[in-house]
Amino acid sequence: MPLPQQFVADVRQIIATARANAVRSVDFCRVQMYWNLGKRILEEEQQGKARADYGTYLIRNLAKEIEPEYGSGFGERQLKFCRQFYREYPIVNTLRSQLNWSQYRSLIQIPDHDKREYYELEAVNNAWTGRELQRQIDSMLYERLLMSNDKAAVLAVARKERIPESPTEIIKQPTVLEFFADLVFYNRLLKCFVIVELKTGELTHQDLGQLQMYVNYYDRNEKLPEENPSIGILLCSRKNDTLVRTTLPEDNTTILASEYQLYLPTEEQLINEIDEVKSNFNKDDK
Repeated sequence: MPLPQQFVADVRQIIATARANAVRSVDFCRVQMYWNLGKRILEEEQQGKARADYGTYLIRNLAKEIEPEYGSGFGERQLKFCRQFYREYPIVNTLRSQLNWSQYRSLIQIPDHDKREYYELEAVNNAWTGRELQRQIDSMLYERLLMSNDKAAVLAVARKERIPESPTEIIKQPTVLEFFADLVFYNRLLKCFVIVELKTGELTHQDLGQLQMYVNYYDRNEKLPEENPSIGILLCSRKNDTLVRTTLPEDNTTILASEYQLYLPTEEQLINEIDEVKSNFNKDDK
């Protein structure tokens, strides 16, 4: 006599839930451990506050003591994260058991408190993995929500509940370029992402490597199966053709490097622009 399928499904669900809870419990114990490490490091650091460099000395030498015994998870860089973690979350009861250490590491690198709290809540409410949380941070979801009049639509795209209907839903409006701004567009004709990097100095192989990393990320995490490979465009003030040829593969078709020239508006153009802004501002007041 076969067993009822619902009964078997219920048993499987009980086992899967218990295993998931066990993993979460271990992950949160790790979070608490790093919080306590950060607390103890900061307490010790304050003991020697008369020395300006005591914090650096303390963490470097602590890493030398414990890393050989406990592994790379207790190196100098990790201990610095622990100290920063305690600074950002000084009350242990505010730590969320649903978040793991990799997620908290992403969160503590966000200096704006409101922005950090937003991503923290979204990660919990939507059960984001560490990778998904970082993806949302990198896509500037918080900033796009602040700029959008339709916050529900932006959130739906971020949660992959719907496909974006226009580029303005997935990228920050690129009307004003700031130094070292990274731009991401979607080309409807080519059916691919276009990543643009602007560098103010001479082109280096590190610049090309960084752009290649961005292109790889969009190909592996954002591109749909039916879309074409992403394209990277690097604009620099001085281009080195030999460096480009030796750094990129011979069959490269997705990374492009080009020089740009600065164009400054005339005094008359600036005055006209200011007058137009004032005019629009006065209209809004009325």
